Amino acid sequence: MANLSEPLVQTEKFTVMGLRIRTSNAPGDAEVKIPAIYSKFYKEDIPKKMEMLRKIDPLFAVYSSYESDENGAYDFLLGYAVDPNAKPLPGMELIQIAPQNGRYFAIQPGPPEEVVPKFWAEIWNHPEIPKIRSFQTDWEEYSEAGIRVFLSTT
Repeated sequence: MANLSEPLVQTEKFTVMGLRIRTSNAPGDAEVKIPAIYSKFYKEDIPKKMEMLRKIDPLFAVYSSYESDENGAYDFLLGYAVDPNAKPLPGMELIQIAPQNGRYFAIQPGPPEEVVPKFWAEIWNHPEIPKIRSFQTDWEEYSEAGIRVFLSTT
């Protein structure tokens, strides 16, 4: 279970290039569109196409441009960190992630399609975390070390 004992950190500015969609947590929206982006990402071999552009290895799933909170629309971008001056590859977009305050949470090991939705459900239902979220830019990092989530918080 996610808890508030995670330390507050200040992130560095970085840039991510990838595939972007606009979605929401309304039934039938993100639960369909986000898996479709993952499918397209691997079907089009985006990791290979971006091999020479990547700055660091984790795969980033970035949540940004929140309309309001977890109930409003938001952008979802799946990609890799790149040089801020990189030119987007065809069909891809860049997002500049500004420095911000927040907390990292490690996700329990398991299949991402199971453990990530479970983590987000815990966040939405947590008695304290929703109150301190700032809904700037959040992201998931997928690496050999596991999955961790950064939540922008106050």
